[in-house]
Amino acid sequence: MTLQQLKAFLAVVECGGFRAASRRLGMSQAGLTMSLKALETALGVPLLRRSVQGVVLTEQGERLLPRARLIAREAYQAEEDALHALGAETGNLAIGLGPTPAAVLLPLVVPEFHRRFPAVQLRLFSGFYEQLLPELQQARIQLAVTAVPDVGVATGFEVRRLFRSALVVIARRGHPLADARTLKALQGQEWVLLGPPGGPGGTVLRFHAEQGLPLPRVAATCESFSHLAPLLGGTNWLAMVPAAMVDNQLLGDGLVALAIDEHPPSFDNCLIYRSDALLTGVADTLAGMCQSFSRVLTGGASDAVIGQARSVHP
Repeated sequence: MTLQQLKAFLAVVECGGFRAASRRLGMSQAGLTMSLKALETALGVPLLRRSVQGVVLTEQGERLLPRARLIAREAYQAEEDALHALGAETGNLAIGLGPTPAAVLLPLVVPEFHRRFPAVQLRLFSGFYEQLLPELQQARIQLAVTAVPDVGVATGFEVRRLFRSALVVIARRGHPLADARTLKALQGQEWVLLGPPGGPGGTVLRFHAEQGLPLPRVAATCESFSHLAPLLGGTNWLAMVPAAMVDNQLLGDGLVALAIDEHPPSFDNCLIYRSDALLTGVADTLAGMCQSFSRVLTGGASDAVIGQARSVHP
């Protein structure tokens, strides 16, 4: 049994199939299948079986899964500890970024970090909290900077609060209801829900409920901002996104924020990392930079909201 075989096993389980796992690992499906067969042969038990829904763990696979995750985490930490013990400021640092931190912190933190650690290669992953959490759990990233749900962060993680960010309702430029000033005036319109239920997508539904309005009609759900711009640009659909995405024109200039009277919900943006794994020196430095630049962005006010009341008339 090898570490590579265990990583192949974990990738198939977490991706739900061989095709997605092979893309994650950068290897062929045939090579991945051979690695899994070699692991099953070494252990003398079947670990996975295929079904119409994808792959399903056998009883033996269920037993192996937590041990495989522990071994993968420890192997990653051993590599990081070895570099840290040598005083090496080289290698890779993998971090995850949510939409708002990517919009407001990325242009400030990354150039300064690279200036201080030119030999450290940053690996940046994007996603919502629900997408980045498994990456943290499996030690594929060392820390995440993202908006967190109102219920808070899962147990087993350390959290450093950075700033609060607002959401805005957006539509294509020239939308027939571009002059609407209330959420009620948008009744009957179709919406695109962005991200998993706990993220901004679910917030659209909650926002309507809080205003005592019927749940909106949902035209589509997507988990990528690259899909959102063309969806809205070619339709009269609406969506809700972090205000910083619009303020920094990260969705292009074809989408605008509607100046509705009701303030959509806002979220805490935080640094998150595992409680059972100390940050390496360079990771802790980057975390400190995120905290420093966050104080600059909010003027040092802990209750300041980035993007609050910044929706504009198209």
